[in-house]
Amino acid sequence: MLLTIKLYSPFQSLADLPTPFSQSQCVLHKHELLICGGIDRKGCYSYHILKDEYKFICEYPINVEVQGHCVVKLVENSKDSNQTTLLSFGGNTYTKRHTLMMRYVSVWSNISKKLNKSNEFNIYNGWIPFTDNRNNPIIIGRDNDNYLGLRAVIGGSNNHLLFITYPYNNISVFDLNTFQFIKHDRLPINNYVEYHCFVSKSENGQGQEIMKTNKKKDEMLLFYRNDGLSIEYDENNNSFRFHRLLVCDDIEPFAYYAYVRINDIILFFGGWDCGLDDESVISKSVYKYSIRENKWMTFQNILPSSLFHRFAILSEDSAYVHILGGWNGKQQVPTHSKTKVSEWLNEAEMKKSEPIENGNNEGEESDEEEGNDNEDKNKNGVDNIVKQEESEKQNQVKKDSDNIMEKAEQYKKWKKWFIQREQKDKLEMIEHFKTMSNEQFQVWLLNECKWKNEITKDDINSICVLIDAYLDFTAEDKKGEEVNQLKNLINMEELTFKELLRQSYYCLEATDFEKINEKNLKPQLLNIKNDIIEKDEDVEKEFKNNKPTFKITWISFQHPVILGKTKIIKNALVIMIAISEYIDNTIWSNLPNVKRKDFENFKQLFEQELNYEMICNSSSNMTKDDVRDFMDGIILNFQLRKNTNKYDGLILVICGHGENGNMLVTSDGKHVSIDEMRTSFNCDKMESFKDLPKIFIIDACRGENIPKSHEIVMRGNKALYGHNDDGFLIIWSTTKGHRVADLSLLSECMKKVVVSKYKSGYPFKQMLQDIRTEIRNNKSSEWYCVESQDTTDYDIIFESKKSV
Repeated sequence: MLLTIKLYSPFQSLADLPTPFSQSQCVLHKHELLICGGIDRKGCYSYHILKDEYKFICEYPINVEVQGHCVVKLVENSKDSNQTTLLSFGGNTYTKRHTLMMRYVSVWSNISKKLNKSNEFNIYNGWIPFTDNRNNPIIIGRDNDNYLGLRAVIGGSNNHLLFITYPYNNISVFDLNTFQFIKHDRLPINNYVEYHCFVSKSENGQGQEIMKTNKKKDEMLLFYRNDGLSIEYDENNNSFRFHRLLVCDDIEPFAYYAYVRINDIILFFGGWDCGLDDESVISKSVYKYSIRENKWMTFQNILPSSLFHRFAILSEDSAYVHILGGWNGKQQVPTHSKTKVSEWLNEAEMKKSEPIENGNNEGEESDEEEGNDNEDKNKNGVDNIVKQEESEKQNQVKKDSDNIMEKAEQYKKWKKWFIQREQKDKLEMIEHFKTMSNEQFQVWLLNECKWKNEITKDDINSICVLIDAYLDFTAEDKKGEEVNQLKNLINMEELTFKELLRQSYYCLEATDFEKINEKNLKPQLLNIKNDIIEKDEDVEKEFKNNKPTFKITWISFQHPVILGKTKIIKNALVIMIAISEYIDNTIWSNLPNVKRKDFENFKQLFEQELNYEMICNSSSNMTKDDVRDFMDGIILNFQLRKNTNKYDGLILVICGHGENGNMLVTSDGKHVSIDEMRTSFNCDKMESFKDLPKIFIIDACRGENIPKSHEIVMRGNKALYGHNDDGFLIIWSTTKGHRVADLSLLSECMKKVVVSKYKSGYPFKQMLQDIRTEIRNNKSSEWYCVESQDTTDYDIIFESKKSV
């Protein structure tokens, strides 16, 4: 049974990013969002807005660090709309500086498929050096420039100028035609500007793409904490003029926000106050700045979660803002949501704005010819503006807040009204909503429908939002194909587990209670991902999704049958060796999924879900000596021989190429014995771990035999020899002699099964059978035949480590 609780939110959750991202960069290409790397993330993906799906494009080169970088979309004269050119640059003296370009052809198109089969593909959809007309590599930035957290927009009379703002308070102009800097200047502010807002003043978006205008002046806006600037660049005399702008008190403490320019408005989402202690604040508010009126508005506590280092981008039709990734103060997240532009802009703001004059700021400007002489005068001018407009601003914010509360109450009223309608009436209303224009539907509601005497013009918007949400809800329901499931829409009075359980019992039928009595069962609540819901915190977490859906399943009052004794692991040390790159690819091909999927799956399971301490090699390339040094360093640095940290279990994960004889192949083509690695933890060599469970998870080939889908490898009941010490549970992704494909099925299925079962005390050995079943349900299961070797005399139970 499914229980879906629908609370209105202006944000709609979309398919999660392929990997958690923060500090990512994103550009728009038709119906695609091109996501280009982030901190510790080198992957680039295309998100198809209409399909709500992702496709992998490429990765940044291994020697490039993409932290605080910038990606812009170049404006070209080419009429080929199927491709576009991206420019990525960033770094400093400590983080290797890069300047790369990508000729992108949609990975969703047939053209891309044809290029993939031809020799031309290597010049498309991959990052290559940015070069001048003579093919000489170009690096944007001077030796001492710090480009971490920079921002850039494209402008100029022929879209040939790249404007760059970066720490400390610098602004530069790079000519994309001559491949040279033509201007460097200082911003008239004292803040250390990084991860800030920098947009073009002349059109929609974030300055990533500008239509050809033949203008000789560029106007831009910059905001960072309590500083706001309007920046004017005169192309004729190569000079800047700066005008100070008002920044409202609410957003002053914050930076690192997501932002997007829409006509005459800039929207800011969230932000961080840059605090590093327990009192650090991550904003959940949305802020609106009107360029024409030089006014601010704050929407209080409207974001579903507290995140910063996100990226916001406007869809091609300007109907939605997409918000991607972020950092919650502890880790990166894979969230992706969208919100309607109409939620934040009034009717006048939705219309295309006329060019904006600088009349509001006359007398405040400080151009470069006058230097800093007028700075005090500018500051006084700003102070006067603040004093004059403070009262008006507060009144406006209060008025807008009251309007929001009024709309929320109105929505609540009509939500109740809509739920109470009979199904045939709902279907009639939905049919008119789907087939009529907005104006026709409004006329039908006010003049023709059976409820015309109940509805006023002011109610139309709430009703439309409700029907839209209802259609989303029913569309989501149709995706479920579970057998014998009953769907119920329930209303929660409070966000507690007790209230959810109470509402769940109301939804049960007589046959359900008969089942409870006859089979000694009890209901268990799960979320849509099959995670157990058992605490108030679990319920609150689900409500961060604007479509929380819960399942009712049945479990026995008894725990799973466990024969013999058990050992509980709740403070394990997890060591992972992940080798994905090999020097000689003619012998050993690279394994991109080891880095892209296996590492993420095991990290999500052991570090994020179970909260265990996890160490993994930082480089994808490890020689034989590197592996030995890595293991020796862990034993020494973590004082494993004394077990100073009181670990109650060891989990060693090995992913890479393998060979006959239980060998791990290192990047230089040499072999490391996995048996010897295991022996180093024998009780006579590591007495501190003598009575502790030691789990080895090995996803590597064990020979050259290629498995076949019809072949069943029989292992029989014969005892396994060669591992004489007690306390080891060794899991292989396949049996001896066979190869394994780079598919990451073992890590994916192990994560899924363990996460769904460990909270109920399910033994890990029993989970292994479920993992085998999960793998066999996959179309590529012939590559895997999970084998385990067990010298323990107890069952292993996982528990999540309690945070201190």
